[in-house]
Amino acid sequence: MRLVPLAASLFLALGSLAAAQTYDTPQDLLEAFYEPYFSGEFYEDESSFRSSALQALYDADAASTPAGEMGALSFDPYIDGQDFDLTDLTFSEPQIDGDTAIVDVNFRNFDQPQHLVYDLVFENGGWRIDDVVSTNPENQYRLSEIFTEAASIAN
Repeated sequence: MRLVPLAASLFLALGSLAAAQTYDTPQDLLEAFYEPYFSGEFYEDESSFRSSALQALYDADAASTPAGEMGALSFDPYIDGQDFDLTDLTFSEPQIDGDTAIVDVNFRNFDQPQHLVYDLVFENGGWRIDDVVSTNPENQYRLSEIFTEAASIAN
């Protein structure tokens, strides 16, 4: 009977370690972030990938969205779509300026080329996603602006 509480404690401790993961390079962060799109094993909590500013936008959106309704995001901004079959994922050499970096991410989703630009920030001992920009002519967006616009409509 003591094994169950021990196993539960061990599971929670390991889960906390995974959530507390820091990424020493922009490449490490983005590789870990995109890994579930290939393995199919998604993180329960992606907050460790986000800057405090981006996480605050996610939290505010969740708090202002009525139960059972969709928040500001009707698609996955990290693949510029709802469904995915990613191939050919590549990252540009990061343009690092102090505690910020810009990285171009390219991939094919259902064989369609996609290009996103990531604004990253170094905080809490590791790199974090601070914003994402799509230059896709059919769906241009800046993630932070999607949240800001949705919040202004709700108010």
